[in-house]
Amino acid sequence: MTKIISSGIPHYIIRDTQSFQLVAMIDGAAANAQFINHLQVLGHQRRLLAEISQKIAALPPMATPEQRAALETEQNQLNALVTTNLQFMTKHYGYSVNRNYVLTPLNSALLLKGTDDKGQPIEDSSKATLVAELRTSEAYDELQSLRNKAVELAADPAKADELEATKTKLKDEFDFDLNKHYILEVRKGALYATVVD
Repeated sequence: MTKIISSGIPHYIIRDTQSFQLVAMIDGAAANAQFINHLQVLGHQRRLLAEISQKIAALPPMATPEQRAALETEQNQLNALVTTNLQFMTKHYGYSVNRNYVLTPLNSALLLKGTDDKGQPIEDSSKATLVAELRTSEAYDELQSLRNKAVELAADPAKADELEATKTKLKDEFDFDLNKHYILEVRKGALYATVVD
């Protein structure tokens, strides 16, 4: 699933004045999607755990033992899930809650979603059509930046000309149309972690 570093990939990067070192390469669209999904699930579980801890701390003195026990049982079950997921992330990705991470997409694909019988977009990437291949992290960042800019400009009627220019650039550089539905699939990612002193 992960490979330790190959040549041509920077071993260190700086983002927002923080230094990061390369810890793993994640090859394949499925492996990258799995990593991103695990990260999101773990983040959600940790937020829920913090909320339950706050609820327990905020219990009034007159709370019944059953109320406290129910919250503590929920806390213990969620804590076990978080521990299991952390162990998985540590084993497969070298993940630690004490570090910040950056996943840099090195090779990505922009896929036009397929549609069902009713013309609704389908999330299945196997039914999508390749529109553009983004062979560098810079191309990925440029696409994301242009998409975000277009969304911001669309909210301001006074910036219609700038929006049209951005839409044209998206179409020319990435064959991207704001009115269509896409999947941005990371096929190869470099996982960086904050440098530990």
